[in-house]
Amino acid sequence: MLIRGILILILFFITQIAQAQQETVPDFMRSIGKIYVVAGVTFIILLTLLIYMIILDRKISLLEKRQKNE
Repeated sequence: MLIRGILILILFFITQIAQAQQETVPDFMRSIGKIYVVAGVTFIILLTLLIYMIILDRKISLLEKRQKNE
């Protein structure tokens, strides 16, 4: 029970620190125009992961069909 309470306090402090830092970083990134670069790179990474997962799903489905037929 003590460990759970300590863990909750640590998570609470981490969220407070993250919220405090969150106010200044986006404004700084917007002011120098780099927020669009960050958003673009994030979009490309997520799109690549989505495409990879679709290709992997197709390969797994093909292997399952082969195994079922044997």
